[in-house]
Amino acid sequence: MVHRAAALALALMAFNISSLAQTSYSAVPQHPGLQSSTQDMFNTLSGTVITVDNKPLKDVHVALRDNNGSTVATAYTNSAGMFEFAQVHQGTYYVVATSGVSQAEERVDVTRMPGNITLRVPVRSTPTDGNPGSSISVAQYRVPSKARDELKSAREASAKGKDDDAAKHLAKALEIYPKYADAMTMRALLKMDAKDTQGAIADLQEAIKDDENCAMAYMVMGAALNQGTKFDDAIRTLQRGEALAPDAWQIYFEMGKALIGKGQYEPALRQLDRAQSLVPKDYAPLHMAKAHAMLGLNNYTDAMTELQAYLDKAPKGPQSDQAQKMLNQAKAFATKQPGQ
Repeated sequence: MVHRAAALALALMAFNISSLAQTSYSAVPQHPGLQSSTQDMFNTLSGTVITVDNKPLKDVHVALRDNNGSTVATAYTNSAGMFEFAQVHQGTYYVVATSGVSQAEERVDVTRMPGNITLRVPVRSTPTDGNPGSSISVAQYRVPSKARDELKSAREASAKGKDDDAAKHLAKALEIYPKYADAMTMRALLKMDAKDTQGAIADLQEAIKDDENCAMAYMVMGAALNQGTKFDDAIRTLQRGEALAPDAWQIYFEMGKALIGKGQYEPALRQLDRAQSLVPKDYAPLHMAKAHAMLGLNNYTDAMTELQAYLDKAPKGPQSDQAQKMLNQAKAFATKQPGQ
């Protein structure tokens, strides 16, 4: 099953907007540690988003989040890769840049002095459609600007957890342009989150039919097929996605899950290691998947390390109870091994 955080990461694909940075602000929540005193002042936090080869990234979605993970402001980078958040209270924040299927995150302390940071997204280059590792397809050129605007609104609504609003914007986008593969793919993500796997697969089949070079559609299709335990089909689909977006860590994560489903644990670990090398921040479900593969190989010691890493990273995560049970079982098996 696609973890919600991963689904949002996939959903926030880049798209063409004005070359000027477009920023929306909301009041900063008064969480403990972020409350301003009478001497506190608003300040400005600015930054630049670049590729691994130091090239600026345009039209990248940048979110400013507080310690509780709540988004307090969003922006898009301009043609120079620059963004800015104005009127930010002093405190500790996380700045998250999302370009296509890749992310970069940086912790920052906002003080009385204006702050400036640089975020390096793990992509080598980005064409004007913002999709790392791919070229602009003919199908993408045909999408009307009004449909793109509706998709942009859908992504923003989904990022705030407003899936009903996101669905309405997607419906408008597809009414304007029914063959909009990116919008169809995002609608599939919402269906997957609602446990409608078959509905998601139908949307993804249509998206691929409309644009056979839509890397995101293959990626999400692989996740949906994994969700339906169709592991061989998932692997074939993900291989197509890999050819279009070789730097997308989600592809290797889903590939590893498919191989675990087939009982091929050593190849699964290689795929999961590749995902771990590409993911911009530690992703707890990766530890869980690796633990499953290691237990399949009777490698209890390393499995315990991965399970503990998951529990440390996500003590109240959706799989925390299962992880604790698996950890207890692994410890019990380990004590029965020769030499223990």
